[in-house]
Amino acid sequence: MRRTTQLDSQQSISRRDVLGRLAFLLAGAAATACTPVRVVLHMYPDEFDTQPDLVRRALCAFVRTVVPGAPSDDPNLARACVDPEYPLAKYAGFLASDLCKRSKQMFAEANFDALTSDQRAAVVENALHADGTTTRLYNGAIFLIQVTFYAGIYDDERGCPLISFEGRYRFRGLAATSYPHPERFLALAITVDGNPA
Repeated sequence: MRRTTQLDSQQSISRRDVLGRLAFLLAGAAATACTPVRVVLHMYPDEFDTQPDLVRRALCAFVRTVVPGAPSDDPNLARACVDPEYPLAKYAGFLASDLCKRSKQMFAEANFDALTSDQRAAVVENALHADGTTTRLYNGAIFLIQVTFYAGIYDDERGCPLISFEGRYRFRGLAATSYPHPERFLALAITVDGNPA
């Protein structure tokens, strides 16, 4: 005589259903936790690929956060993030999306650019302590932005006033490139007549 179990009284689940649900749960967990999977599978809102102004605003705020004192009216402020010459351009939409997602989680504000400078710094700090891939993405973005900004990559004439870098070389005349009375830098004579002994 066989005992009836609770499973007998319910609808039985096939092995295929169990495996299918398990695979779905594992894929969902991997997609929400793993940055590379989210990027590859494009698991961030489409608006960050279809609305360039939304991305530009978030990335400009990101640049002003990692380069304190960067002028908000600079037309090249976030250019390094979307420049196809740099590998960061492929991830610009994801980066903007991640900034906005973190700002919503931390400060209930969906727009990263609407946060105060201290709040934006806290969001970036949070991302720098996330999973390994996110940390590498943010470190790379910060490095690229600071190099292009401080080196004046996009404006040779202007340079970078924040660090008193004047940009390209400008000839300012001989008085600016030489010393008055250069003979004062010569060594003193060993003998009275100036000839070696």
